[in-house]
Amino acid sequence: MSSLRSPQRLLFVRAALLCALSLLLALPLLAQDASQVLQLSVAYRTLKNRVPMDEAKRKLIEELETKARTANNDKKYGEAVKHLSHGLALMRNQPWTPLHALTTALQVKTDRRVFDPGDPVRLKLSQIFTLDDPVPGKVALALALTQMRDGARTTVKELKTMPDVTADFSKELTLDAVLPQTDAGNYQLLLTLTPKEGDAVNKPLSVRIERNLNAEAELLKKRILAVRSDLEQQRAAASQTTRNDPTSLLNALPRADYAASLIEMINLGALPLERFNLRGEFIQANQLLDQIVKGEHPLRAKRGDVHWAYASAVDNTPQPYRLFIPSQYDAKRKWPLVVALHGMGGDENSFFAGYSNGVIKQEAEKRGYLIVCPKGRAPASMYLGSAERDVLDVLKEVKREFSIDEDRVYLMGHSMGGYGTWSVSVNNPDLFAALGPISGGGQPLVTARLKNIAHVPWIVVHGDKDPTVSVEESRKMVKAGEALGIKIKYIEVPGGDHSNIVVPAFKDIFDWFDANKRQPATAKASAKAAGGNQ
Repeated sequence: MSSLRSPQRLLFVRAALLCALSLLLALPLLAQDASQVLQLSVAYRTLKNRVPMDEAKRKLIEELETKARTANNDKKYGEAVKHLSHGLALMRNQPWTPLHALTTALQVKTDRRVFDPGDPVRLKLSQIFTLDDPVPGKVALALALTQMRDGARTTVKELKTMPDVTADFSKELTLDAVLPQTDAGNYQLLLTLTPKEGDAVNKPLSVRIERNLNAEAELLKKRILAVRSDLEQQRAAASQTTRNDPTSLLNALPRADYAASLIEMINLGALPLERFNLRGEFIQANQLLDQIVKGEHPLRAKRGDVHWAYASAVDNTPQPYRLFIPSQYDAKRKWPLVVALHGMGGDENSFFAGYSNGVIKQEAEKRGYLIVCPKGRAPASMYLGSAERDVLDVLKEVKREFSIDEDRVYLMGHSMGGYGTWSVSVNNPDLFAALGPISGGGQPLVTARLKNIAHVPWIVVHGDKDPTVSVEESRKMVKAGEALGIKIKYIEVPGGDHSNIVVPAFKDIFDWFDANKRQPATAKASAKAAGGNQ
């Protein structure tokens, strides 16, 4: 039974972040798209519900939010970013001068993020929205290579200076420089704008400088191509003889493909380079290829926390996922599986690296569960379209590689992953034995289709003081589910925030999963028709 309280003010939040504000405020403003605006708007609303302010300030904050919504609806994403950034600055008691607005609007692009020492670098400067007020006079522009050392930014080398630049980048400006011979490491190309009067502002761009990384990626790609070609020839021969079919080894290659593609994705800005040890990834990929060449499937003997990937038929790209395999796993019996969906701003690593450093793995080890975390394509995908396809494809991959109990496959998620838990399940009503959405909700189209999963039990967890996704979002889903006779356990945490309720919920969620096996929709319908328990 649910414990619903009197309704609070409904926050029309479409989704939420894994670590709501901290992750979002750190995102670089590099793309004029709806996904960026969605993420920024979540940070905006989270802060609006946390920061005390007088009525005059709140009115201004809400006006800026309305302007951003209108601009977003008109697909003027740069304008939406402007209004949201303005409001965030006000709520954080930070200045919003024309120069600060320009820094927000300034878009810095480079065709590469991974360099060898001594490489040339070309930056292209433009802006994603028009300033309400121009920056007075001209500014000095400086480009430097910097690095964080002992918590402080240190200048490695000044690369370029331009003393008198018109502070308007509506027409693209190109900067060319040469990187110094320096030690391997992560650095920042720091662009500094200094007005004639007032404080300077900075715009950093993360880069990696390390000798031969690009060349090693190309060598890895060539080796993968050769191994794949050899395996395909073996498969063709196996179809005509009694030789072993190497298809399972071919299925292991996408993990190496993903490692080889990391530099390309980092260069495109699709992945943050700080998260990867590129040389370590290449070493592991080559070790994986060594095993494959010997005829050993690299995944068979693995236990614990595993990074893996599969080849997506959507666009023929390697897509990553992260997997936990309990130490006692034995393919001779069937094992339960939890599919865990991350929140907005996260990825396949979120459940394993966050939430008390991946404490969910301890719960899975103790109870004998496999856990898989898909990437879901993009950090703000809402698990729609190709992102839902990713979840289903990852599930298919795990079922192919491991001995999974089809009647004990569970779906859970936090924040955006909570939304995804409901949306993916209503579209695939016979896949999951039970659901565990945390701090989530459902779009109207999902709510309208809940009868598809009337046979699937839910455990729903939400904090009643959640500033990011209103508790009303779970309340309305629970109310709609109860009206359909769905078996539901609703835990509303008094004083619970958006994220602090997640780790304490794991025990209850796994208890719920332990107690529920898949009940096909046909069995549910038959029981209802016979007047049996629902």
